[in-house]
Amino acid sequence: LYAIATDITEKLKLEKEKENTLNALYESRQQLNMILENINDGVLVANTNKEVILANDVANALFGIEDDSKISINFSDHFKVLFPDGKKTFPVQDLPAERALAGKITDNVDIILKDIATKEMRRVLLSGRPIIDNEGRVAAEVVTIKDISRYKKLEEELEQKDQDSRAKIGFKNTN
Repeated sequence: LYAIATDITEKLKLEKEKENTLNALYESRQQLNMILENINDGVLVANTNKEVILANDVANALFGIEDDSKISINFSDHFKVLFPDGKKTFPVQDLPAERALAGKITDNVDIILKDIATKEMRRVLLSGRPIIDNEGRVAAEVVTIKDISRYKKLEEELEQKDQDSRAKIGFKNTN
């Protein structure tokens, strides 16, 4: 009679650690998704290959695409990117996504996104941040998109009403 015994204590311990780590990762992912979906701005996260790896519902709606992987961080693939005057094309290299990949932070870059298919125009503020790894290299980027179209329209209407009111009460236009 021969017997062979193998101590599997270490193996069981490693399997339990793996299970705990996967559960923690799943919980973290759920928390991240919950946070992203409760932000009023569009949020895109892309890797250094410029592949979108995460987008919230606001970003999906802006691009009209539900599958995050089909969104391009190169906004010019989806839109004509214009200066706020709506006439001149905004340089791609100055967009927050490009600058974040170069390790630079940008805040509130004011542009117009003109949908290539529908010609719909939206005034947005774009911000970009690099995500730096432990060795100080850019590992990914985050771009936020704040649609300010409605606010700009209200601002224009308010300015027009102010000018109309001034004319009615006798102020002369000095412009």
